[in-house]
Amino acid sequence: MAEDRLKYLDFLQSTISRMASNSFLVKGWSVALGTAVLGFSVKESSWALALIAAIPVASFWTLDAYYLGLERRFRQLWEDAVGDKVDLFNMNPGVLDPELWIEAAWRPAVWLVHLPIFVASLLVSAALAVISLMK
Repeated sequence: MAEDRLKYLDFLQSTISRMASNSFLVKGWSVALGTAVLGFSVKESSWALALIAAIPVASFWTLDAYYLGLERRFRQLWEDAVGDKVDLFNMNPGVLDPELWIEAAWRPAVWLVHLPIFVASLLVSAALAVISLMK
């Protein structure tokens, strides 16, 4: 294989690794921020604050799905590059269509991290609201 083709594949592999790393960081931030806001809402007995915890979790979920979808597009570009189906040094993975984005959002590696925190924020908010009404 030619030296320039190997370098191109190395560029693509670096980009794929960066997308996976970004996805991992987003998961960490989602868990940390979601649980911190939920903990603070319980300490303050604020149902509204618990409900607000769902906003960053949903945002991180969306961002995580974006990175996973892009990673999949770059993997396809890498496979096409190995098969000599794309121009050399083409780093355009194409459009990340909504269908692929939604598919990425419902991969177990994504929803198993974000959905429990999202549901917990809704349940804690409901529980705190009921407790505040009972006082």
